Amino acid sequence: MNTEVPMGELVVIKEEGNLTCHAVGSCAVVALYDPKLKIAGIIHAMLPSSVPHHASRATDNGKYVDTAIDLVLEKMRSFGAQSFNINAKLVGGANMFNLSSSNIGMDNILSAKKKLKEEGIKLIGESIGGSIGRSVEFSAATGIVTVKIIF
Repeated sequence: MNTEVPMGELVVIKEEGNLTCHAVGSCAVVALYDPKLKIAGIIHAMLPSSVPHHASRATDNGKYVDTAIDLVLEKMRSFGAQSFNINAKLVGGANMFNLSSSNIGMDNILSAKKKLKEEGIKLIGESIGGSIGRSVEFSAATGIVTVKIIF
């Protein structure tokens, strides 16, 4: 089974299959994995934080890095995952528009790293920054994240 995860969405599966995210630019893709139970969760978030937007976790789904990570972890735990078994890989955060005044991509990455640290989730790999897009494939069977650079 292949499941495409569009911008602003999140998915958790406890079965064999791949989760994919295409056209990852400034977005943050966070792949969370419990290798013991083979539970895979992924977010494809567009903005770093729900706080300045007064967003509701029920309505933003995967739009904001902070609430998307919360939602994925909740769903993974409902399948039996425990935080100390979960690891994370981080992709994206490119500065696609080369704006010197703002870099939403790096803001997304910093938000993800902060949230993962708060949750005690170990970050074990990353492909971040730069000014090029990426495509991501995450295997729920193995936990392997394959990143293709798009330029």
